[in-house]
Amino acid sequence: MNDRTTPALAPSATSGCSTTTAVRGSLVWFGTDPFLTSSEQALEYVEDGLLVSQNGRITAAGPYTELADGLPTGTTVVHYRDKLILPGFVDPHVHYVQTRIIGAYGDQLLDWLHNHVYPEEVRFADPAYARRFAKLFCDQILRNGTTTALVNCATYPVSVDALFEETTRRGMRVAAGKVLMDRNARPDLLDASPLQGYEESEALIRKWHGVGRSLYAITPRFAVACTDEMLRSAGELWSEHPGTLVQAHLAENTREVREVRALFPDRKDYVDVYEHHGLLGRGAVFAHAVHMDKREWRRLSATGSGIAHCPTSNLFLGSGLFAMREARKPKRPVYTGLGTDVGGGTSLSLMQTMNEAYKVGQLGLLPMDGTKLFYLATLGGASAMGLDGVVGSLAPGNEADFVVLDPSATQLLAVRTAESETVDDLLFALANLGDDRAVAATYVNGRIAHERDPCLDAKPDRAGRRRWTRSLNKELRWFRFEEDAGWSKDLEVPNAWSPYAPGVEAYKSRLYCLHQNTFQDESLWWDVYDKDTGSWRGDRALHDALGAPVPSYGPLSVSHANDHLYYVHHRAYSDSRLWWARYNTEEGEAGWSSDQVVKEADGREVRASGASLTVYDGRLYCVLRREDGRLRWLTHDTRSGEWSAERDVPGGLTSSRTPVVERFKDRLYCVHDRGDGQLYWLTYDSASGRWSGSRRIEGPDGAPVHTSYTPAITRYNDYLYCVFHQEDASGWGRLWWTRYDEEKGWSRPERAGNAISSPGFDISAFHGPLFCVHRG
Repeated sequence: MNDRTTPALAPSATSGCSTTTAVRGSLVWFGTDPFLTSSEQALEYVEDGLLVSQNGRITAAGPYTELADGLPTGTTVVHYRDKLILPGFVDPHVHYVQTRIIGAYGDQLLDWLHNHVYPEEVRFADPAYARRFAKLFCDQILRNGTTTALVNCATYPVSVDALFEETTRRGMRVAAGKVLMDRNARPDLLDASPLQGYEESEALIRKWHGVGRSLYAITPRFAVACTDEMLRSAGELWSEHPGTLVQAHLAENTREVREVRALFPDRKDYVDVYEHHGLLGRGAVFAHAVHMDKREWRRLSATGSGIAHCPTSNLFLGSGLFAMREARKPKRPVYTGLGTDVGGGTSLSLMQTMNEAYKVGQLGLLPMDGTKLFYLATLGGASAMGLDGVVGSLAPGNEADFVVLDPSATQLLAVRTAESETVDDLLFALANLGDDRAVAATYVNGRIAHERDPCLDAKPDRAGRRRWTRSLNKELRWFRFEEDAGWSKDLEVPNAWSPYAPGVEAYKSRLYCLHQNTFQDESLWWDVYDKDTGSWRGDRALHDALGAPVPSYGPLSVSHANDHLYYVHHRAYSDSRLWWARYNTEEGEAGWSSDQVVKEADGREVRASGASLTVYDGRLYCVLRREDGRLRWLTHDTRSGEWSAERDVPGGLTSSRTPVVERFKDRLYCVHDRGDGQLYWLTYDSASGRWSGSRRIEGPDGAPVHTSYTPAITRYNDYLYCVFHQEDASGWGRLWWTRYDEEKGWSRPERAGNAISSPGFDISAFHGPLFCVHRG
């Protein structure tokens, strides 16, 4: 027995300032092995949980209400409402050098290797080719929620360099090694001698092992491709370099097993071949193990060796059915994880791999529930690699690799999980119906490494042309917030597009959305949401009282006031004048008024680079930003139709973006940005006719609120809500929210749902919920 401890690990902490990540959602991980205890005992679940990590390591995992107040100053919480947060998936067997040939039609194992695998792996002698597929491989496993992998490279050292360069750059915990093989393959793929294999592997160990989060894995391909001398040198390498791992193939195919018997006639069986050469022990992982006898299982268990069960590969190549009952016998359990084994395997998704593992288990009379399947893909895989306590769990002390799963990512999943009554049932549904679409986000070392892309499907515009949703002209989308239910899913406003921020306001019994149509058709359009039907009514061009379409440029502001719905906007890029009109549903005055310039009481035209409207104290208030950045304000008498004189907001206040205003309780609130990316607020009291000083918006911990675009504010259920826009580390725009309470001040900022948003949005309370319309 090769007695080994957990592999030596490089610290995961990043250099420089301390970084804290806090994510909120339903936390799921596994405290024990459910095959040896029970699923109920193994499952750890916190319905409304908070996961906190600092410098790449988990520091706390528990109920949000117990942990939120202890967060460091300046920490923002990413809220994954209605999502499951689990440890990142661990894949203990995969070949990055076979990514391109995934799903290649072939015969069984040995012929498939010669016809498909070896010709492809020869191409990895080219460093540029290796770098190309190392990047693709990492993109794809992160897309599928895999954060740790044990990877076979090719025989060429440059193939190892390419992978570790990529994984180190991304901060991933990956073990990999150059394949060792010196017989039974094409000559240009073989090591010239066992000595060459030994020396190249040792050089790679010194170069990469412990660099960042990299671990080196000594990698004899399998006994068929290795002479006694090659296997002996691999065992010597492992003995000389504690902390490295070993990976090899084992008993995958019946013909392979026969050939091993013929090549090593003095050994008891396939496992004995590896044990004889010092290759069994903690940190050694053997893939497949389909055709094994009881003695072999006993030796794997006794030595602490691990197994990677690769069901999609075993089925695709017709290799056979893995005996999970033998692997997980309580009296002599073998550490077991799930491997994708691409390219023999047909998916890099460990959820798809769970799907096939369940079916193989059914045929082997060991059906597995959702807890057991996800255990195999997380802590089970980590234990097989000797990395339990390092990855595979959300328990404090583990490295902060985790995945966010969406149980309603697809229509089928949403229907299937809508009435799930247990966490295990949610997991089981994800295991059988999930794939990369169910991965909402993947975090590596405490930092976001992948987020699910927005829909990129082309959709027809009103002229029948195809237009991409990620062009400058964005489709309009909407979601809503309710105190009890939180933020809803992000949905499409049918056939509505806009290059600029829309204006949204509740007016009488409907919710109105005004927006510019497209860059080609610079006119105002409007949509109406009906609460009774729960749907949007068709997008229509806005025509004034004379029947003319209204040209429009840039963002606009909408507000109701005294039985009218008002808007202010600009008509053209070169026209800084503010224009306004109003809408009424009453008979005799129904429809939109003529669009006209905002004029002060003395007839002077009002000019601005942006303006915001709200009703307060019986009047319509307009706070605007002049072209020099100064904040100005004026009011409108809704009865006479007259505008007041324009005045400075006291204090010489300036704003780098359009200010936003809203009535809340007995004051007028204005939120603006001074140019430092932070949000500020002030109030106006009509009784005294005075403005307050401008103060920075800060959460309860004193941290400022940052924004990358004009925010939106509205009153809702005794709070003043502020929604703002930030770009995250991945470059995607996200909406966040905070709310103001007169007694408690501003709340800690949280994500407003999980929508990906371009700059440009507005909010309004409407018959119960708070609605947000944004540019997708």
